[in-house]
Amino acid sequence: MIWSRRARALLAMATCAALAGCGIRPTGIISAGGAPNARGYAATITLYLVRGRSLVPVTRPGLPGQPNLAVQQLSVPPTARERAAGLRTEVHGRLSAEAAVDGSSPTRRAPVMDVRPYDPDARPTWSRTAKAQIACTAMAIPGTRSVNLWRGPYREKRTWETLTCGQFAVLLE
Repeated sequence: MIWSRRARALLAMATCAALAGCGIRPTGIISAGGAPNARGYAATITLYLVRGRSLVPVTRPGLPGQPNLAVQQLSVPPTARERAAGLRTEVHGRLSAEAAVDGSSPTRRAPVMDVRPYDPDARPTWSRTAKAQIACTAMAIPGTRSVNLWRGPYREKRTWETLTCGQFAVLLE
């Protein structure tokens, strides 16, 4: 087989590179300090549960990156400790909550939260207490100033109701 001068030069360079190694010399074990220690705490969320005819703020552990979790937690049964304190929820069925987008900017979040049943075909009937729970819980999320609550897929009626916690001030404990 006849090799060209160029092929021989490339083969010689590759052989030299392989024999030279990567240029890093071996070392012993180097100590880098103690083991990592996680000291972060999960943020707490505030939701409003019902005792008698009043709303009571309750805190639960949150999850990073899920600021709307508090609204979704309204449909979760109260914990044993909360039940022992006489707390319950008037929200039945899973909820979907998301910050509305400001109409003037497609990327800016508006201080309005849209809340609807998780089931898109649901026709909710919200009691006054359930509306209060949803509004006050959503407004406990930093930056939220009002709530758009889905009333159902009615063509002839407005399907969203705008709420604030202030509308239910008489229910707050």
